[in-house]
Amino acid sequence: MRPMAWCAALLLALLGHGRASAADIAPWSGWYAGVRGGIVVTDQDYDNDGTNYAIDVGRRWREDYAFEISISRERLDFGIDYGLVHRTVEFNLVTINPEPLWHPYLLAGIGYIEFDAPAGQPIRHGGNALFNLGVGGTWELLPPGRVLARLDLRFRYDLNDTNQPGQAGFGDGLLTVGLVVPFGR
Repeated sequence: MRPMAWCAALLLALLGHGRASAADIAPWSGWYAGVRGGIVVTDQDYDNDGTNYAIDVGRRWREDYAFEISISRERLDFGIDYGLVHRTVEFNLVTINPEPLWHPYLLAGIGYIEFDAPAGQPIRHGGNALFNLGVGGTWELLPPGRVLARLDLRFRYDLNDTNQPGQAGFGDGLLTVGLVVPFGR
């Protein structure tokens, strides 16, 4: 089994562990799923180097904490149709500040990243550990908490230092927007 599949299976098992009482959780808490899309800025360069798409599944407990698993895919073209592809699986802890009009949050996580570099690069495939730090917020689109908009800004650092374009070890910035749909309790 590939490392990406093992990580995803382990993180799903951890996410399902633990229960919270109804008094400890927010009105739209419990399980949630979301989709995000946005841009990637790599290696201390402030240009839009590519696109990122992610699927999130998480579970809130109490009104100010959540665990989530994010699976993403991105294509980095650097404006020249380069074709570097990243796939990630991440396990994130989210600390939420439940304000009346919006819910700002801090995010920290670990995960695994795989890459496929285009032909002509000395190292075509590989994978490494990654670390996330981020801030963001959610806003209710359909009250009470049935559909939420999400804005997310993350700094991702991975241990890949192959010194190929997009993989020079400086870290990546990700700016994404998306929707979150709570379900279950």
